[in-house]
Amino acid sequence: MSEYAERRKRLWEKVRAQGVDAFLIVNVEGSEYPNLRYLTGFTGTFGVLILAENALFLTDPRYTEQAQRQVDLPVVEVRGRWIPQLIEKLQALGAKRIGLGSQRTTLHLFEELRKAGEGLEFVPLGSPVEELRKVKTETEIQRIKEAVELTEAGLRWILGQLRPGMTEREVALELEFWYRKEGTDHVAFELIVAAGPNSAMPHYRGGPCPLRRGEVVLFDIGARVDGYCADLTRVVALGKPDPEVQAAYKLVRAANEAGIKAIAAGARGKDVDAQARRVIEEAGLGERFGHGLGHGVGLEIHEGPRLSATSEDILETGNVVTVEPGVYFPGKFGIRIEDLVVVREKGAQTLSTFPKDELLVLAWR
Repeated sequence: MSEYAERRKRLWEKVRAQGVDAFLIVNVEGSEYPNLRYLTGFTGTFGVLILAENALFLTDPRYTEQAQRQVDLPVVEVRGRWIPQLIEKLQALGAKRIGLGSQRTTLHLFEELRKAGEGLEFVPLGSPVEELRKVKTETEIQRIKEAVELTEAGLRWILGQLRPGMTEREVALELEFWYRKEGTDHVAFELIVAAGPNSAMPHYRGGPCPLRRGEVVLFDIGARVDGYCADLTRVVALGKPDPEVQAAYKLVRAANEAGIKAIAAGARGKDVDAQARRVIEEAGLGERFGHGLGHGVGLEIHEGPRLSATSEDILETGNVVTVEPGVYFPGKFGIRIEDLVVVREKGAQTLSTFPKDELLVLAWR
C-alpha cells in the first residue's frame, strides 16, 4: 500500500465514524493544495478527491495526464461546469451524506454544492486532514531534514557573499536564486532579510535598505524539498556589535534552549511556550516578546500544532515544530533564534544544526 493510500485509509476510518458516505477534498486554484497533495501526491491547481469505499479523482484536461502519473486512483476528466459532474459521481456512488473540511472550504463552494446537489447533505467536519498532517512519518521527517540541510547550506553561502552596499532585497534574491539552482522546489515562504532597525519587525520583508557596518542582519529563511518546508532564523553582526546586542542575543539563546528542553510527547503547547517566555520575562523584557514561541511545519510553513500562551494543543510524537523566541527594540534591532525540532517520546530532536551558541560576527570592512 502506498503512503498516500495509507493516509486515505486512516482518513476514511476517521470521517466514516461521523456517519458520512463520502468525504470531499476540492482543490480550486490551490485552495486545498496541501491536503490534496498529502492524500494523493497530486501537485496541480485543480483536482477533486471523492473519498469513499470506492474513491475517485477528478480533474480537468489541463491535468489529466499529470494526474494519471501522480495519483494511484481512477482518474475522471471533467470539462466545463464541473460541479454538476461531481454531483453525478457522488450519486452514482450512492452517497447521501458527504463530509467536507470546514477549515478550507469556502462558504461559496459549500452553497454551490448544496444548490447543485439536491437530495444530498453536505456536512462540515472540522479539519480531519490537518489533524492527520500534524503527526509526521519518518519519511516526512527525512524530507523536512533535507529541506533544513539545504536551508543551512544556503545561509552559509550567502554569508560569504555579503558586501557593503548590498540591499536586503538583493541578498534575499541572491539566496533564493541559489536555492533554485541547488534543487529546491521553491522557497518555503518569502525570505526575510532584515538589517539594523528593520530586524525589530518580526515579519518584515526585505526592501532597498543597505547593509551597514555595526548593525545586525536577521535571516528568517527556508527551502522547500519535495513539498516539505524548512524554517530557520539566525542573526549575524556586521562587525563588532554593541554590548546591548550581545546581551539580547544571550538572553534569546537561553529562551530558545529552555523551549527545546520543554518539548516532549504529552507536553501542552502553552506550557512549552511558558518555559521559554519565563526566561525573557525574568530579564524584564517580557513585553519585547509579543508572538508565540512556535508552530508546526510540514507541507505548509504554518500548520499545527501551535506553541503559544493560548495553545491548548498537546504535543505528539512525530510533530515537527519551530522554537523561535525573540526580543525586539523598535528603531534599534531585533534578535530571534529559530530551530526546527521533532517531538519525540522523551524530548526533542533538533533538526537545525547551524551554530547559535555565540552571535556570529562577520569581518566587515
